[in-house]
Amino acid sequence: MSMLRPIAWLAAVLSALPTAALAANPKLPDQQLTPFVDPSYFNPDFQFFAPAEVDDFGGEEKANTGIYVSFDRTYVNVTRPIDQFSFGSGNQGDFTWGNRLELGYMLGDPSGWQAILWHVNGPNETFANSDYQQRIENLTGQVTQQFLIPGGVDSINQLKMSSFEFNKVWRLKQYHSGAVLEPFLGYRYMNVRDYFRRDQFAEFAFANGDEGLLHNTHFAQFENQMHGGTLGGRLFRQRGHWLLSCDVRFFAMANFQTLKVTNLQSALPNPDNQFVDGVFDDLIVPFGGDVNREVNYQRATQFCFGGEIRGEASYELTRDVNLRVGFVFLDLGQGIGRGDLLRLNNQAVQMAGVTFGFTVNR
Repeated sequence: MSMLRPIAWLAAVLSALPTAALAANPKLPDQQLTPFVDPSYFNPDFQFFAPAEVDDFGGEEKANTGIYVSFDRTYVNVTRPIDQFSFGSGNQGDFTWGNRLELGYMLGDPSGWQAILWHVNGPNETFANSDYQQRIENLTGQVTQQFLIPGGVDSINQLKMSSFEFNKVWRLKQYHSGAVLEPFLGYRYMNVRDYFRRDQFAEFAFANGDEGLLHNTHFAQFENQMHGGTLGGRLFRQRGHWLLSCDVRFFAMANFQTLKVTNLQSALPNPDNQFVDGVFDDLIVPFGGDVNREVNYQRATQFCFGGEIRGEASYELTRDVNLRVGFVFLDLGQGIGRGDLLRLNNQAVQMAGVTFGFTVNR
């Protein structure tokens, strides 16, 4: 599809942010229409561990202003690619760890800016190719033990995700129930990298007549670089030491995809020369020199949309420091390339799991 329209929409959204801020509060000075602010503007006292300020009669607490930071560890389940590349595992997923950092500030007008970084390092789910184990037995003529030489690996679910958001935030007037809504609008970048690997082994003959193994390795890296806009809101309410919050966001992004496919052939000498007393002496010796290497690049564009839901409960330890736990669900509804074929560039990815961390002045 043509990329002119998504890029035009993205430019329009970014250029409209200062205008939207002015429309929400026309009395804001010009310096508050940009994300840059002098930290001394908030006149902090740096008493982060002062006693918590809790209303003994259960009254509503005033929302914080000033610079804030939040850090969370995430433990999420990431769905696998389509059945063809995950050995019939359907929509099963695999768990992995990640880190999420949020940094921003809220003014007393009230509005502010926020930047959010989220990185998911995995999953890295593979299994050893057993065909090579059986091949070693056939060549040596012994079946007393199975052997695995490093390198015989097939991927099931290998993926990494990085996300960056930059949003303008507004804080609406507190509701009668004590809840506060913070709508936000901004820019989001995501990088999703899917890794694919298949190993195959075949017998061949050297020039001197000895038998050997030919190791064929097929690698692929499908990189999805997405740029677009995000729209959402955060609803929170504080009672005593507890603050309950939920934020929902929707996004639409242009996805610029690059598929790198590498085919590598390596030779392994006759294993009979290395077989002693039923055990290989040097299993960790790498395969022989490359016989053939071929690298191919392919590119495409897609449209990706989706959403994210987060729910958290935080407990106020001190005036500014909270410990929190919650859940997260991220849905990339379409437009993600996975596997080793360019035509498979319109898949979906879901991540769901738990989060736990701390906040300062949030």
